[in-house]
Amino acid sequence: MTTKTFQKMILSWYKKNQRDLPWRNTKDPYKILVSEIMLQQTQVSRVLPKYDEFLLSFPAIESLANANDAKLLQVWSGLGYWRRARMLKETAQEITKKYKGKFPRDHKTLQTLSGIGPYTAGALACFAFNDSTTFIDTNIRKVYIHFFFPNTDQVSDKNILPIAQKAVYTKDPRAWHWALFDYGSQKLKAKNINRKSKHYTKQSTFKGSFRSYRARAIKHLLALPKQEIQQIELIELLEDKLRKDERDFAPQEIIDALLKDNLMKKSKNTYYV
Repeated sequence: MTTKTFQKMILSWYKKNQRDLPWRNTKDPYKILVSEIMLQQTQVSRVLPKYDEFLLSFPAIESLANANDAKLLQVWSGLGYWRRARMLKETAQEITKKYKGKFPRDHKTLQTLSGIGPYTAGALACFAFNDSTTFIDTNIRKVYIHFFFPNTDQVSDKNILPIAQKAVYTKDPRAWHWALFDYGSQKLKAKNINRKSKHYTKQSTFKGSFRSYRARAIKHLLALPKQEIQQIELIELLEDKLRKDERDFAPQEIIDALLKDNLMKKSKNTYYV
């Protein structure tokens, strides 16, 4: 398949099937960053109501940079992967302090910011500034494997990138990448194409996992009036739950992980958010 034929087919399908998503109706890099971090490993249907709620609570990058941690985690609740909220705040603080609230425009500089990797940097540069730099996510990868590597296993992103760079619709990089997202997530939804990727890993079950007990501890703290708890009380709460679930994790192991990620803090006798 030629690049022009591929472009024409994807864009033609997108013209008839494109999704209307709120983060596609803005060029504000802050709002786009919020959506991109929320969408990591989280379904669009779960992100939609939380995106609006988050921006009502933190309408600008300065408000997020100065956010109270307890409020931040309360607003984030329901999205999982709590550490993303903390890293999003750290990114906001860095941009506010180092760049006076203005986002760098190129993907290489964006990658130097805390919590922003190659994909997020590429998505930000594209959707905020219409940069034509290529980037790959699960759905984009799926499209290229489907059309260009149909009979190949263990496909590396290094194999995909030269094709993707050549295929970018430079007249409108935003629309091109939105089209790839939608084609991969909608048209190819029922196909297990990403199993052909060298980077494929099966997502572990949340229930009974280590991070599920991390989430339980944070949710319990946030539900308390002062968002704090006696150390021994939290340990006993986790011990009781782990015993009932017959899990081998140690309560202190869970607590230490939360402290390390700065999702929870410690005083002499208490843990708090």
